[in-house]
Amino acid sequence: MRMDAQLARTLSARLCHDLGGAVGTLAGTLDLVGEGDAEMLGLAREAATVLRQRLRLYAAAWGGATADADAASLARLLESAPAAPRVSFRLDHLAPGGTLPAALVPLALNAALLAAEALPRGGTVSVAGSAAAGLVVCPEGRDAAWPAGLLALLGGAPASAALQDGPRRVLAPLLLGLAEEAGWAVALAQGGKPGVPPLLLGPA
Repeated sequence: MRMDAQLARTLSARLCHDLGGAVGTLAGTLDLVGEGDAEMLGLAREAATVLRQRLRLYAAAWGGATADADAASLARLLESAPAAPRVSFRLDHLAPGGTLPAALVPLALNAALLAAEALPRGGTVSVAGSAAAGLVVCPEGRDAAWPAGLLALLGGAPASAALQDGPRRVLAPLLLGLAEEAGWAVALAQGGKPGVPPLLLGPA
């Protein structure tokens, strides 16, 4: 799993690098356009901005973060998640004033993105904790349920089991691979209040 995670991160870093230049060029070109359809130009600029922000999220989550991050910077990255604004992200319960080391930033982002996939009708993903104590990720919303692939992996199934539904289900095996690489463990909370159990991530 460790090699698979490294391969995915490297490939994604190359993808973000190659597309990032093109998006920057598009945005710069649109800014130089003079007379034209103002409404369409506005939509094009908005699309370019969203794409650029999403690439920043993917670069940090899949390409490997290069700097420590606090709750505010993580929240800004997650604003461009595919599930937003149907799903909102709360990170104000991370340790106040604390930061996550760069090595743990992809872990936190992928856990939040995976939790968003547990909210088919929208809702809120809360991320709490610290680098020392571990992280607690909780999806809250109507019909919330962790993806079947994650449940299978936590039950001991091979990574291939989580990918049977195609690349859209890559987050669960990637998360577990990143956790193994960081020396962390991933589990679902047991014996808590009714509803979808929080995801626990912490030093193994």
